[in-house]
Amino acid sequence: FLLGCSISVTAQVPELINNPQFRPDAQAAVDSIYNFNFDGADKAISQWKQKYPKYPLWTLLDGMKFWWEVLSDMEDTSHDEQFYHIMKKANYQAGKLLNDQPKNADALIIKVISNGYIARQYSNRGKWLTSLNYARKALSAYNYLKKVEPDLADLKLAEGLKLYYSAYLPEAYPVVKTVSWFLPEGDKQKGLKLLREASKQAIFARAEAKYFLGNINYNYQKNYGLAVRYFEELASQYPRNNYYARILVKSYFKQHRFGKALKFVNTTLKRWHHDHLPYEEVMQEELLTWKGQILEQRGELSGALASYKKAFSASKSLPDTKNRPFYVVSGYNAGKILYQEGKLTEAKTYLKNVSKASAESDYRDKAKQLLSENF
Repeated sequence: FLLGCSISVTAQVPELINNPQFRPDAQAAVDSIYNFNFDGADKAISQWKQKYPKYPLWTLLDGMKFWWEVLSDMEDTSHDEQFYHIMKKANYQAGKLLNDQPKNADALIIKVISNGYIARQYSNRGKWLTSLNYARKALSAYNYLKKVEPDLADLKLAEGLKLYYSAYLPEAYPVVKTVSWFLPEGDKQKGLKLLREASKQAIFARAEAKYFLGNINYNYQKNYGLAVRYFEELASQYPRNNYYARILVKSYFKQHRFGKALKFVNTTLKRWHHDHLPYEEVMQEELLTWKGQILEQRGELSGALASYKKAFSASKSLPDTKNRPFYVVSGYNAGKILYQEGKLTEAKTYLKNVSKASAESDYRDKAKQLLSENF
């Protein structure tokens, strides 16, 4: 009887990550989530959810959906608690599964990812001690998972980042050399190789690996052309993802590739409006601010002012307006151009709004200075 129960329980909670039939469906679901096609994600795994309705992987995927609600507008904190709740629930469910099957790869992956996401968001909010606590939980699950499933492709993301930063940090920050014994042995090239492999082979970590490849090449390797190619791939592969679109425009701007940036901004905003894609106001406040800065540098002040005004208006419709960086940047630049054109009343309105904001202290201080010297 006990043997029969054991077999039954094992049959109910398989390791789906090691099922070759599940992997392509899971990859399709994750890709759909990253592309803001949540219905498509549910459809991709519907047969598995019907067969195993209480499996904790589904809670994790729900949390990944909600992560994009959070990441799409980081100034909006109203979704944080629900996000934490879903990811903590996934972690709890995985823990219950591990009580019965201590080496269950799916449950360990869930604990790594859920705690990793929680740690990342607490760090975004400046809650470093809480973030560190959850990062330790993720690392503990990761280390055990590496022993249980050493060839799992998703592990290559964390391993690649560990190898790269363990080599990079002592080089970039001499003070780190005094505690470099504490770090694992690093290898930047091997780390990048593992990230490239993860970007092609992993289930949950493919897009994240490609993002970090872009970020590392841009900020640390100074290989800007390669970095932008990674960002272009992400924006192309996930055309409904506002976050990747915004990263691409920023990288074009920072490289002075203004023609490409303008073309992408115009076509992307038009598509966002036509297709009724989510977070249109977030897209407008950021992309139109970049557009305004490009046009201003080209001396096209009329077009720049129009872009800044639209960006500023979009910011005012979004949560926590005074803490939004692009609200301050677009508002100051609009006020500055209006002042230069002699439209003092309108300029004063923009500059006063900016002076009362909390974000972007440099632009806020410039607004205060312009007000004090001229009004």
